[in-house]
This record gives sequence, C-alpha cells and structure tokens, in this order.
Amino acid sequence: MPSPARTDPLARMLAWAGHGAFAVAATLLVVLHLDPDWGGGENPVTAMLSEYALTPGHWAWALALTLTSAGSVAVLVSLRRTGVLAGAAAPAWLAVWCVAIALVAVFSKDPQGGAVSLTGKLHLYATGVSCAALPVAGLVLARTHRAHPSWHRFARWSRWLALASVPFFLPFIVPFAVHVLFSRGFPTPATGLVERIMAGLELALLALLGGWAHHASRSMVHTGHPAEISQADQREQLAP
Repeated sequence: MPSPARTDPLARMLAWAGHGAFAVAATLLVVLHLDPDWGGGENPVTAMLSEYALTPGHWAWALALTLTSAGSVAVLVSLRRTGVLAGAAAPAWLAVWCVAIALVAVFSKDPQGGAVSLTGKLHLYATGVSCAALPVAGLVLARTHRAHPSWHRFARWSRWLALASVPFFLPFIVPFAVHVLFSRGFPTPATGLVERIMAGLELALLALLGGWAHHASRSMVHTGHPAEISQADQREQLAP
C-alpha cells in the first residue's frame, strides 16, 4: 500500500544545485565559443573542445568541467536518496561519468603535433570513458523505470537523449579504441562539430536527470523500492 506523500528537502536542494552548476558550465562554454579573447578563436567545426585548455580561457574550460562533475555528483546523490538510482548498474555508470569528466578537467590534452605525455594519455582515456558512461547510465535508468507510473516520461526522454548521442560518441569511441590497440590516430571529419553536438545532448540529459531528481524529491509516494515497483507494474501489464 502507498504511504502518504512525503518530500526530501535535501534531495530537492541537491537537484537545484545540479541545475545551477550545469547552467553556469553551459554559460562558460558559450562564452568560450563567442569571445576570441577567451577561446582563442578556435574553429568549432574542426577544433576539439579540449583545445580550450590551451587558450587564454583555459580556466573557464576547467571550471566548466569541474562544475559539470560537481553538479553530476549532486544529482547522483539526489537520485539515490529518492530511489530513482536503483540497483548497482546506473549509479556505477553515473559515478564513472562524474570521475571521468573531472579527470578531463585535471589532465589537459597534448598540444597538436607535440610529444605524447602521460597527462595527454590520461586525458584521452578519461575522454573516451566519459563519452560512453553518461548515455549508458541514461539507458539503464530508462529501462529500469520505463513502466513506473510516475517516472515513465522521464525514462522515455532519458532513453531518447541517450540513444540520440550514440551516433555522436561513436566517432570518439572508435578512434579511442584504435589508438589504444594500435597506437595510431584515426581521423574523424568535422570532429569539433560532432563533439559539440554530443556535449549538447549530454548536457540536456544531465538537465533531465536533475529535473527527474527534483520531481522525485517532491512526490515520494511509495515505500517500496522504485525498481521493485517498476517490475510489479510490468508484471501487471503482462498479466492476462
């Protein structure tokens, strides 16, 4: 039986903190694109986003990534408190995303044509992992809650945004795998544009997860585990 509705003020506060961090991070990225004094006039079609680490606005790039990681941690904790992050798979993938995007901020890429350094390798590995971790977390969440009576709409949008990012992160995962296995480059056309579309989709997914956390913190009406509720709903739908 459902219990009376209750709220989680801390989960709601964390959801708002995540939204705020994502908004500031997005603003900093936009300024880097529009202000040549900060962004160094990088070509958004061909230049990777990580090139901003080598421009006068490198601090804004690092701050944007740090805020994205911190906001993701806040949303992760909020989703966990409200029970949306059920089981182990989704929290694990979201935690991997938080760590990977923070490492991208800490370790800068090697200058184009320069020597390969340990810092550059760590940046490359962290970027490759971060490209896949967040969409996978979104897909796992979507599958877990696709039949939940209150959360199925969030689950549907989570699935759509995660699937929409696949064509844009594959051009990074494949070259990353080739580089790791064969220690050689793999050219990708319009790399900068592809990466920026992927980043926009992932920011949209993060905003959705923050909204999901906020919604869940305001209407926690079940005492059962969300995953269990979702599975029960599915059994009812399949029952003759």
